[in-house]
Amino acid sequence: LLVFVPILVVLIPGLKMLPSLLSWKIRLRFYHWYRVLLLLEHDLRGSPPNEMRPELLRRLDEIEHGVNKMKVPASFAGQFYSLRGHIEFVRERLHLPAKPYGQGPGG
Repeated sequence: LLVFVPILVVLIPGLKMLPSLLSWKIRLRFYHWYRVLLLLEHDLRGSPPNEMRPELLRRLDEIEHGVNKMKVPASFAGQFYSLRGHIEFVRERLHLPAKPYGQGPGG
């Protein structure tokens, strides 16, 4: 009794925290891939020269492959498909024709 009561006192709150810890772990994976995607999109700013596009596409393919390998519970399906949609958005931007240097939107 002297051993089991302290174990239960520690174990019960720990078990209650388990779902939130698992949720946090899954969110961290999403944040990781969004961070990598943001870095790629940062490199895409200002219409990169055509010789950089194959490298950017390769990096984007790696991101997409990593995201598609993720095992995601159904409760995170919305975030999963949103991330995949954002990857497709960046892919479409990569396929746009390059603008001359210094020419922004409406320029």
